[in-house]
Amino acid sequence: MTPIDYLFYLCFVFFAFGGSFFFKKGIIATKFLGLLFIVLGLQTFLNYYIRPEYLLEYPHFFRTVSPLMLTIGPLYYLFQQYLLYPERKLKPILFVHFLPFVLHVIEYIPFYILPTEFKILEIKEMISENTIYTVHSKYGWITMRMHLYIRFTSFFIYISWGFYDLLTYYQSASKTFVKNNQLIVYWLFFNMCMKFIVMGLIIYNLIFPDKKQITLSWKDFFYLVEYILMMLFMLFNPKLLYGPTLKGLIWKQALGRLDGSEELTQNKDISVKLISGHEREKALLDTLNRYFETERIFLKPSLTLIEVARKLKVKPRLIRLALQYEMDISFSDYVNNWRIQYAEEQCRENPKWKNYKLEVVALESGFGTRQSFNSAVKKIKGVSPGQYFSEFLY
Repeated sequence: MTPIDYLFYLCFVFFAFGGSFFFKKGIIATKFLGLLFIVLGLQTFLNYYIRPEYLLEYPHFFRTVSPLMLTIGPLYYLFQQYLLYPERKLKPILFVHFLPFVLHVIEYIPFYILPTEFKILEIKEMISENTIYTVHSKYGWITMRMHLYIRFTSFFIYISWGFYDLLTYYQSASKTFVKNNQLIVYWLFFNMCMKFIVMGLIIYNLIFPDKKQITLSWKDFFYLVEYILMMLFMLFNPKLLYGPTLKGLIWKQALGRLDGSEELTQNKDISVKLISGHEREKALLDTLNRYFETERIFLKPSLTLIEVARKLKVKPRLIRLALQYEMDISFSDYVNNWRIQYAEEQCRENPKWKNYKLEVVALESGFGTRQSFNSAVKKIKGVSPGQYFSEFLY
């Protein structure tokens, strides 16, 4: 067996891996990850049959890979988005990302329905030019060479966009949060580095094309190695697919021990207690916590229970009951806990915040007025804002 023959078997591994995640119940990110590996499996399968020694025997596979390559960038970008923000809802507008793929397929429908003999003539002409990126094809709206540039531009935009979002996400997160999610941080940034290497190889191929562009080169195998490493990493670390964990924020610092019977007092905190074991309420509270963590909606001064319920598509009464049963606090106290903890983390870790006056701290952390800030800190922490933040501010 040659290295190329292993492509045939690798495609089935990608199919199995992608199918298991696509049909897995959980966050939306797993659906996009599953589709990504299903597309990779299909692309790998087709690449096996578009080699010169097979192409004339299987002409119907010709030009089937190019449209699929336009889906890799959007699928990975959406996977990363829903991994970092698992509470976001799937919106129909997102399918606009796959419009280039649809248009590319429509473009080649006249070629796909050609009789076999006409496809063979097209393939022989391509082989005579010794390149799959022919500029003399009679089929398609633009040349294959132009499609190569379009695919690269699309891949570059999505990977750059994803890198910017990833960088912004972790720059806005607290040091404690990043520290407690180091593995997923390293994993996502490693994937990004691999993709930038792939982009470099694509640029190299555009500037210095292979002399025999109708054969698979070592660069094509490196493209697959990136996803093989990604697959292996996830197999050994399946919890990564649930996204960053909620550590280092109010519930980890306010709860010294999860004892359902007694109140907790630590570091001037008024106690927050768990008092119930209802699975439905616990699940809703987990969803609420993750939504507040990822979207930081508590920074909006005019935030209401109805608005949060509408975003999560649940009844306001259920949120109120979950907070009451599980933590024995009201929605307003829940929101203010997040705001105070956010202010505390920023004052502790952000040098710019250390010079803020309390009025600015109040506004920047989501409180509409200094008076509401004073009342919330006094109620939740048991002391005035001046006393509580004295150790964090200059």
